[in-house]
Amino acid sequence: MSARMNIWRVVLGAGCLFFPLSLAHAQTDAPSPTITNAPATPAAPTSPQPTDPDRFFTQYAKAVQLVRQNGHQEASIIMDLLWRNLSTSPWFEIALLKHAELNEISNPQVAWQDYDLLRKRIQNAPYFQGTAGHAAVFRAALLGAIAHGIDRIRILRVRDGLDRYHARYRQYPESLVKLSIFNYVDMQDIYNADGRLFRYTPTGQQFTPTISYQLFDLELLPPEPFFVTSPKLDGTARLDETSKKYAALIRVPGRMDPQRVVEDQTLEGYLVAAVGAGGAVVCTPDRVLILLVPQ
Repeated sequence: MSARMNIWRVVLGAGCLFFPLSLAHAQTDAPSPTITNAPATPAAPTSPQPTDPDRFFTQYAKAVQLVRQNGHQEASIIMDLLWRNLSTSPWFEIALLKHAELNEISNPQVAWQDYDLLRKRIQNAPYFQGTAGHAAVFRAALLGAIAHGIDRIRILRVRDGLDRYHARYRQYPESLVKLSIFNYVDMQDIYNADGRLFRYTPTGQQFTPTISYQLFDLELLPPEPFFVTSPKLDGTARLDETSKKYAALIRVPGRMDPQRVVEDQTLEGYLVAAVGAGGAVVCTPDRVLILLVPQ
């Protein structure tokens, strides 16, 4: 059987999709069927894409909940994905800062890399070089937070170096400079961000047979909490039906009633830098605090 015959069998089996030319001519005088245009189906409304502030507050709230449940590793993963998927300043930088602060104790090397990247970002990102609203505020607060974070990591390194020094020599060194000379820490690690030597005092003197120090007093910097309970955000509300701006109700120590504030206002030393549906960002010269809407 020829290939052409097989093709026609397929065509006929499909329901005779082609009419003979003679039949087509024979039906040219038949009345044309009425064609009714069916109404077009309206397109389904598309929901607006979440903005970077919306993404930040939503994911940060999830991370806070995990931290409260001792799920630090899971919270770190959320914050890592968050800063990598944000594209606008200052939300990118705030997420990166919080990821660094969360990892200072559990993974100081990652925190150090975050702080280094964050500092370079602030030095080069167009947002922080321009005159956009709050750019100068965020730049100062972020740089201050970076300096404190790096100082805390350096103190951790010094404390670890002191422990290893004592395990080797059964005493603590007379100074941090000696600790560095003996290569237990890098020289830069015994200085803070301002170039000042960390406060260190060897104590617990023993005379067996020479003077040795069995205790020490080292400068202490408390870790930055991943989430704060004071000041406290009671809620946010849109200023009007058309505006995209929000007001916040914030409780601060020393005041019983919440205070209604908007962006650019100062409340008990905190500058309200951003307010959104999911929370608010308040700053001091060296801290960036996230206040979440109560769940």
